[in-house]
Amino acid sequence: MTSATSLVSLPVELVEQIITSFWSQHQSTHHRVTFMKSSLCVSRSWAILYMRAFCQDVHIPSGEFALKFLEILRNESPVYSYFTENGTLFDRRCRSLTFQRDNEEGINSPTPEHPMGLAIYTVLRFLYFSPHLIPNLRRISLLFSNSTMSDLFTRNRFIGFPTQVTELNIRFTYGPRTPKDVLKKIARNEAVVGLVPGSMKRVRVLRVTGLTKSAVRELVLACVNRESVETEDGQWTFGRKKRITTERAGI
Repeated sequence: MTSATSLVSLPVELVEQIITSFWSQHQSTHHRVTFMKSSLCVSRSWAILYMRAFCQDVHIPSGEFALKFLEILRNESPVYSYFTENGTLFDRRCRSLTFQRDNEEGINSPTPEHPMGLAIYTVLRFLYFSPHLIPNLRRISLLFSNSTMSDLFTRNRFIGFPTQVTELNIRFTYGPRTPKDVLKKIARNEAVVGLVPGSMKRVRVLRVTGLTKSAVRELVLACVNRESVETEDGQWTFGRKKRITTERAGI
């Protein structure tokens, strides 16, 4: 408790900077969950500052917290309702929403659908039908570590995608515990994802990492009004600063 007490005794501006800096960095789901739980227990002042960071860039580190997040948006969580001023902090501050699924064990055999896919589907559909709850939301990030694309796309076709969102980031990464032969199999998979062309008309910036060519192609077609696309192969700008042909874009 000594270190926590020392931090709280610092100037409020400095404490807020520390919290915001940590929150904005990439963290494992374990570390982020630990920080989230602890921040509500340090002190009232710390919790208020933490909640400002949380409401600005929301992170959902598990399927279970996705259900909690829906409760928060519906003002059904007394603690979060208090610290978010009955949800008005989301109205004023929220700009991004990040879903993260970590799998430290790697992929060694076929696995059942992970709950995060359903969590993403449920939250995005809720926001699609209730855009007034987070009117300034502009960026959605879907981060999967050591996962197959089915963990995301089995449930999600993005037909009910929040209309206020203009930037979509999808990143699949793999660690050393996923065998090379499994990675090759994933890369060669050209199965159809099933996205509907033009389903995400408001998305202007698309960033994708670790997806198959066919999945990237479908995402590009779904973001029909895209202005830029970023992949491992580079970044391309469309419109007046067009630097890529439709053939190179994989369309």
